[in-house]
Amino acid sequence: MDFKIRHSLNSKINFKICLVSLFFYISFFSQAIEKAGKTIVATGDVQATENKVSRALKRKSAVFKSDTVNTGADSKAQLRMIDGALLTLQQQTQLSVINYQYDQSSKAGNLSLDLLKGGLRTITGALEAKSGNYQMKTPVASIGVRGTVYEAEINTGDLFLAAWQGIIDIQVTVGIDPLEFSLGDGEDYRFAIVRANGEVEFLLKIPDLFSQGHSELLLTQNNFTASAFTDEENLVQLDPLNDILPDSSTEDEATLSNDDVDLTGDSFIDNDDHWVATDITPSEIVAQRSGLVTFDHLLDQSITSNLGTISDLTMSMTVNFDTGRVPTGQLSFNDQSGPWFAAFNGIIDFSALELNINFASHGNALAHGNIDGFFLRDANQILGDVELFEINDQINKAGGGFLLTEQP
Repeated sequence: MDFKIRHSLNSKINFKICLVSLFFYISFFSQAIEKAGKTIVATGDVQATENKVSRALKRKSAVFKSDTVNTGADSKAQLRMIDGALLTLQQQTQLSVINYQYDQSSKAGNLSLDLLKGGLRTITGALEAKSGNYQMKTPVASIGVRGTVYEAEINTGDLFLAAWQGIIDIQVTVGIDPLEFSLGDGEDYRFAIVRANGEVEFLLKIPDLFSQGHSELLLTQNNFTASAFTDEENLVQLDPLNDILPDSSTEDEATLSNDDVDLTGDSFIDNDDHWVATDITPSEIVAQRSGLVTFDHLLDQSITSNLGTISDLTMSMTVNFDTGRVPTGQLSFNDQSGPWFAAFNGIIDFSALELNINFASHGNALAHGNIDGFFLRDANQILGDVELFEINDQINKAGGGFLLTEQP
């Protein structure tokens, strides 16, 4: 064969090989960077690792499929996934995102997460639960769900489980004769421990590991005690909104200390008093709403300041469901050092509100901060949290949660 012909053929073959290689590279790269969720809160040392490359996570940082999220000592993170699910990781937790697929129109998809160590709480999202399409792996068991709020924590090799709302299905993966069982609404038990050797201990009472992480008010109001689980008739069915916020009028504001100010980066959604009650509106219901709606009736709030008791709190925002935007919003209140003010706007993102503070002040001092929100009750209410701080003196802070609705 003539050299020129051979050279031409080889060039064409090499070109095709390059194209094929480029195609696979692009396909792999696009999968690798496919977004699984985003960071709402990152407090302390929070890292995401992919292919041995680590990056620090902060507020609004993306979390990708194939990421492993690690929280250090005295650190925590809260993630919102693409189907609206919320994941709060406690300190010294390692969670791998193996797969997270979700189609917004059909609510179909598959997800697989691997809790390697530590603990988390989660409110599952809009992903339609079917057999095998949700899998939370741990070293001793695999967890499936049927629409739920649950908690899982690995402690000295044992897996502690709590089904606060809905049902979780557990398949033990270690031991001589692994069990399969369910916890939650309508089941015999709501709490259990899967031991490192595969043995299962069912509990009538909240494990101390979890009861220490929730307020006594929450536990007693919901009858989460041993007596509440002694027979089927007494099983607690949580009302999604009755327990969102305790009556703030009964709280003695004078007893609030600096420790009561939620300014550590913890989201209002993660406040222990309110965790189990959050019932986020599915994105398709949000999409059905239309028109320009003003949310300016404050049902309840937990906003405090490290500079004293607050007063004269007002808040409002307009939501344009047709354009998917929040054109205007403002918040104002006073503490003992002067008035706080914030103006904000944003967009609708699935069931959430992505809000940006455009201007904020405390007295004569410029301020900044963060604000987030989620739709509740068929998008008739907004549950959120806000954090404000002076730019030049960030020790001066205010923040907390709010529950806003349309005027009745």
